[in-house]
Amino acid sequence: MSKYLPLLFLVACGIDREISGLSKDNLSTLQEYEQLGIESHVQIGSDNEPGESLVLCLLFVDLSSKKPLANQRVHFYHADNDGEYRPVIPGDETTARLNGEATTDQNGRIFLRTTLPGDYGSSADNRHIHTTVFKAKPEAYDIHFKQFTGFMGSRFISGSDQHFLADLKKDASNNLVAFLIIEVKNPNFLP
Repeated sequence: MSKYLPLLFLVACGIDREISGLSKDNLSTLQEYEQLGIESHVQIGSDNEPGESLVLCLLFVDLSSKKPLANQRVHFYHADNDGEYRPVIPGDETTARLNGEATTDQNGRIFLRTTLPGDYGSSADNRHIHTTVFKAKPEAYDIHFKQFTGFMGSRFISGSDQHFLADLKKDASNNLVAFLIIEVKNPNFLP
């Protein structure tokens, strides 16, 4: 057995934390999202919230038809920079201090401005944003971040249709930006 095999294994299983800059196409898409109506914008936390600034350009589509979900109400919540939810109602993470709602535009888009969540609990590399798509079945979807998701997390996400992996980019001001399509199962489900 080679004396380098353990080192190769560690390198192969490590997380690629490289974050590239925005392309011209990315910049154009970002500008389109910034121009969305107020109902399709959500800012979670204040401009002074500790942590790295994060912008998400989200497109919600029906999983089976791939058509955009227009006028879809969506709730977001996540842990703060320290990995704490600090819920308003004890024991109910959906009331996390960092939470907000928006409604998709006619093309299924939402522009979200927040900070990168911290690692939750005792695990590292599990940063995520909870997303509740009202009247869908199921309603719960999670947004994870490629540069902050370990090997096991990536395997779990790739086998799930309720977890999505965003590839972070940086704009000229070093803000984190991601573009993501969230495929929703059974939107507007009526029991």
